[in-house]
Amino acid sequence: MAVDVLARQAGIRARQVGETFEEAFRAVLETEAGRQLKELRDGPHRDKKAEQWQKDLIRERARERARERARARLAAAWVAAHKQEDYLARKRAQAEERRRIQRAAAWEWFIKEERRELQLRKEGQLARSLGEPLSGESKEALQRLASEDQRQAEEGLVALMRDGKVFYKHIDELCAEDVPLRMAANRLRMTWLKERADMWLGHGEVPL
Repeated sequence: MAVDVLARQAGIRARQVGETFEEAFRAVLETEAGRQLKELRDGPHRDKKAEQWQKDLIRERARERARERARARLAAAWVAAHKQEDYLARKRAQAEERRRIQRAAAWEWFIKEERRELQLRKEGQLARSLGEPLSGESKEALQRLASEDQRQAEEGLVALMRDGKVFYKHIDELCAEDVPLRMAANRLRMTWLKERADMWLGHGEVPL
């Protein structure tokens, strides 16, 4: 190594000042750094120093290989983490797509049932469900009630209930948020008809 360093320095000097290599080499040997390198080259421990340099080189190469392995493990861990992240992202996207399809199918079924119910109301469903007047009821009042329900059905209106109050909305204006309101109104209608049927069969009394 010492010889290599001396030779490099001599070559640089020769190019810079125009000396021959031998002249430049002698000049380098006369410098402080050159004398130290010469001592290293020619000293009694040169073999030991060379042997130590070889050992140091082996250790440094081992450390470099260890660093390379560590970098490789980090790179592999990074790739694995991103693959896992991509996998989870795909799973989330697939789950969301399934939920979207399920919501769309549920909404399609809901609207289909609403239109079927609307058609039944147009055909006089309420009048058939009411039957004959109960004690204290007039036939004309039942007819007006059934006629009004039929008119609303022909206009495409469906009942919704919020906070105990019933209001109406066109079927084409319904949205997903209206589903529980529509179900509440429908339960109210069915409960009223059932109670009235029970009264008609003599299991209750006509409300005032």
